[in-house]
Amino acid sequence: MEIVKVVRDAFDFIFTLQFWRMAVLWTISLIFSHLKLFSKTFLSPKSKFSPQNRSFTSSSMAMPLCIITGATSGLGAAAAHALSKEGFFVVIVGRSSERLSKAISDVKSRNNDACIKAFQVDLSSLKSIVMFKSSLEQWLLDSNMHSSVQLLINNAGILAISRRLTSEGYDQ
Repeated sequence: MEIVKVVRDAFDFIFTLQFWRMAVLWTISLIFSHLKLFSKTFLSPKSKFSPQNRSFTSSSMAMPLCIITGATSGLGAAAAHALSKEGFFVVIVGRSSERLSKAISDVKSRNNDACIKAFQVDLSSLKSIVMFKSSLEQWLLDSNMHSSVQLLINNAGILAISRRLTSEGYDQ
């Protein structure tokens, strides 16, 4: 009897919009991303910011750009520090302006030459993410930096013990 319930639950899930969104859209997204990566890898000139090439100049225009979400503590903060030492211009993203300021101070205290910028973003809000995208693009233009991101570390996360919806209605 238990197996029948499990099979019924599985079929119920298969017929939900959530399942088809994951199955179809995520698959298309992955295929598209891999095709873009393939074309950039084999059809375009090599990037001057490869990990083996450490001949970066000190100007921010020539520095590779790294964005780290959830960089106010733990692994994100450690990654921000390590990458600033490697010559990256590090952009840290978090919800708390106080914790972002402390993270910048911590990185700068361990590496005086660190180039680091913080943006306050609530990654559970689509509106906040769109505003971050616009702010980042404007900042890159204003600071005369190259608009490509060489490294993106998606470190932000939550411990979800129950289903919660964002203000836009998305599953958090």
